[in-house]
Amino acid sequence: MQKLKRLLVLLLVIVTPFLLVACKSAKSPSSQTDKKVTINFFNQKPEITSQYQKLIKIYQKKHPNVSIQLTTSGQGGGAAALQSKFSSGEAPDIIMLGGLPEIDRYKDHLLTLKNMSAVKNTLPRLISGGMTENHRLVGVPVDLEAYGWVINKDVFRKAGVDPDSIKNYAEFVQAVKKIDAQKDELGLQGVFGFNGADTNSITSMSAQFTSDYYQNDQVKAFDSKKFPWEKEQRMKQYLHLVKQYSVKPILSVKYDESIQDLFYNGEVAMIPQGNWVIPTLDGLQDNWTKDNMGMLPYFTKDDGTDELLTGSSWYLGISNDNPSHQKIAKDFINWMYSSKEAQDVIINEMRFVPATKNFNTDRLPDDVSKEIYQVGTSKNAITPVHKQYPNGFANEVIGPMVQRYLVGKTSWDNLKKVVSNQYKQLKEVQSGQ
Repeated sequence: MQKLKRLLVLLLVIVTPFLLVACKSAKSPSSQTDKKVTINFFNQKPEITSQYQKLIKIYQKKHPNVSIQLTTSGQGGGAAALQSKFSSGEAPDIIMLGGLPEIDRYKDHLLTLKNMSAVKNTLPRLISGGMTENHRLVGVPVDLEAYGWVINKDVFRKAGVDPDSIKNYAEFVQAVKKIDAQKDELGLQGVFGFNGADTNSITSMSAQFTSDYYQNDQVKAFDSKKFPWEKEQRMKQYLHLVKQYSVKPILSVKYDESIQDLFYNGEVAMIPQGNWVIPTLDGLQDNWTKDNMGMLPYFTKDDGTDELLTGSSWYLGISNDNPSHQKIAKDFINWMYSSKEAQDVIINEMRFVPATKNFNTDRLPDDVSKEIYQVGTSKNAITPVHKQYPNGFANEVIGPMVQRYLVGKTSWDNLKKVVSNQYKQLKEVQSGQ
């Protein structure tokens, strides 16, 4: 009997380590180690930093062994800050990317995302905005944005102008003139609060006249070495309207001022922006946008089909520089796009419109967001292409040239010549041709 007991003890001594190893290997990947894993998230939208921090806290509470460090750099400095990260060997794990030129710059560092669950429900026409030239999917759209005129509905009401009745350019001009005729009575500095100091806003405005040419093919827009001038007359007409009816001096009006001072305080009737201004305005007064903000498209066709341009300026990518971080990075993005808890923050606090198919619009908190989703999912929806312009084109070419044109320091013919030549040259240099 004693021999049997000694034999059993010996067997336990021999077998126990193997059992422990087997149990350890059977655990889920996330529980294989108690060591905390830190991944880095590079954000280029400063206005939603606090909301991203909230999402990170919720996710970390569910995954205590994960730490997500958020770095934010924007307002024109994001691209340079991201390049610095890569140059110093500190590539972020999750990267907010602005357009195909940025994707092309980092394509060798970006993971293919084709099989991620976050991708499968993405609006099809937005997919090309996250692809490399060889159609490898490396980015997921952050949201669905609308580009047009953001209007102060209270000013329109007081001026006796019904924005829903404006269906073409001629009617838009009539509305502008009617509001301008009551400028003093309404306490307006101008009909438009055109932020002429901001070259990025000028560039996004130009997309109103160039995007239709590419019919939602973002890769085609990126590959093209030609700046489309098919709608140059309408572009010229809108710029003349701005010159005549905007706050003066035009080039002194800055981005924040145009939104937080001029527009919010009812000193202008409209500004050339999109739904990304909602968090800023509602931050000044709760639910201000619900009753006071609307949007109008640029009327470039005049055939009754003009709608807001809708697309995504930003895409989330995952770096392949840190293989051990990729699983967590994927899981965090998938969680943001699928979890109701995460989507509640994204919809109600970031005020994003989801770039996904079959979304229940009853969950969206305002009429503007519902309209954007309706327009953005329609068969005639058009994606803006300004993010596919070559690097440097916004701040060094079209922005400054339009600024000069607005104050009479260059002719339209010279503007057109410089823009066309510089666009082609920048594309050729950056494509290596």
